[in-house]
Amino acid sequence: RIILTTEQLLVTVIYNMAKGSRVYIGFLGYGQSTAKYLPDFLDSLGQQTFTDIEIIAGDNTPTSTDNPNEAIIKHYSSVRYCPFQANLGFAKGYNRLFKLAIEEEADYFLVINPDTCLQPKTIEYLVNYLDQHSEAGAVMPKILRWDFQNKCLTKEIDSLGVALTQSGAFYDIGQGRLDGGEPSQPCSIFGFTGAGVLLRLSALRSVAFDNGQYPEYFDELMFMYKEDCDLSYRLRLADWEIVLLPEAVIYHDRTAARAQGKAKNQWKERRRSSKLIRKWSYHNQLIIFFKYWFLPKKFSTRLKEINYQIKRFFFALILEPFTLSVWRAIFQERAAIVARRRALNIKINPLSLEKWRHRNK
Repeated sequence: RIILTTEQLLVTVIYNMAKGSRVYIGFLGYGQSTAKYLPDFLDSLGQQTFTDIEIIAGDNTPTSTDNPNEAIIKHYSSVRYCPFQANLGFAKGYNRLFKLAIEEEADYFLVINPDTCLQPKTIEYLVNYLDQHSEAGAVMPKILRWDFQNKCLTKEIDSLGVALTQSGAFYDIGQGRLDGGEPSQPCSIFGFTGAGVLLRLSALRSVAFDNGQYPEYFDELMFMYKEDCDLSYRLRLADWEIVLLPEAVIYHDRTAARAQGKAKNQWKERRRSSKLIRKWSYHNQLIIFFKYWFLPKKFSTRLKEINYQIKRFFFALILEPFTLSVWRAIFQERAAIVARRRALNIKINPLSLEKWRHRNK
């Protein structure tokens, strides 16, 4: 039996205190758009059966505006409040939270939207899966729709993961369908949605881009939207597995759905989104196109990607001319995009990703 001296015990206690919790849970707030969800969301975190957690709230609310998030969070002593004083966006805001978790030596990080509520065993299930599967860099729960307005948890699927199409576009698997209990077992998916995913921090570090000042985990060229698709792509190239764990369930009150389905339905969905969101979406899709264009691909895949971009350009030209300004931004960012492409950590044959390409939705 090993007997520790008083000094050794003290050093061990101090180390464990500095190390922090195994799992960090991070979310971003922005004014009233997130504040209304916080009581339900934070209560669901407080009911988790897995308790070795640290909850950190990054607040993107500008200092010049009223901030209801801070007023609510102060009633939850378990939440560490991190005001950013400005709207950093999704990618940069989360990168600050990742940095904190990595410095404090956490194992995993739960990216979670505050417009969600979790079942009590959700985090326990997710953590157990990563503990038992070292090849997995990310595991996400089944995400069903939360009808927040009517205070109702539904059986409508919000996301079973993110799929990659033959044209290089993305869509949420199963979105809009009723949950029939399938799949019932863990299954491999191309990518995860940023609405809810548990990430292995060592996997994040392996695909980070060094911008000369600090590592970027989410690509900060992407202010908001599709940064989850990009990070999924990088994790896949670095040979990390991404998994859907159906027994873990969260509910999400999605305010902006990825366009999918028939053209008429896609147009209706897009019209419900703000012009700013549509510009972000188009801009970030172009970043992904140019970042991964030079990877080895089937000739038919290249043709489909080019065809999609041509159609998307003329769609913008005719129906959404306000989005065409993103091309100027892409031109200005061309060196930064090339730098990120050259820094990709590629440990697999990129042609193996062709198996993930599905027919366009």
